[in-house]
Amino acid sequence: MKKPRSVRKRKASAIIAVIIVTAISAGIAYFFNQHRTEDNTASWITSGPFSLTNSTYRLGENVFMVVTGLKPTDVGDILIYDPHGGLFSHVPFNGTMKSEFNYFFKPITLKSEKLCSAKDIVGNWTIVFQGTSYKALHFRVLDQWIPGGQAEQDLQPVPPPC
Repeated sequence: MKKPRSVRKRKASAIIAVIIVTAISAGIAYFFNQHRTEDNTASWITSGPFSLTNSTYRLGENVFMVVTGLKPTDVGDILIYDPHGGLFSHVPFNGTMKSEFNYFFKPITLKSEKLCSAKDIVGNWTIVFQGTSYKALHFRVLDQWIPGGQAEQDLQPVPPPC
């Protein structure tokens, strides 16, 4: 038995409406996702295969480095210098062993580096790629705390003598 023409017409109209709504929703989602991606990558700073997720960080925040596309000839050390020029940390790398990896660290108070209080962490930091011709990366730790959390507890002043 054939359905009346009006039922087929309503069913076809409903299918077309669903297709249109789906297409519009997908277009809107794509637009916002592209916009969000551009916003997130706008603050990345890069030197060759080395990239930092931001150019500024707050006290207590992790600094994330993404390394992709190391060549087999890329062998050396990542040297991280605090705002006073002291060596905060170093990380060896070897492109023949690993062509990509992620690394993160948190600028904290360290008696051995004379970073005695949170104020000593605030300022311009430098990351040098020793053994390569890649330019150094620079980022800044702001005199702002991450809201809530353990940031202030993690950055307790180092007792004297420091």
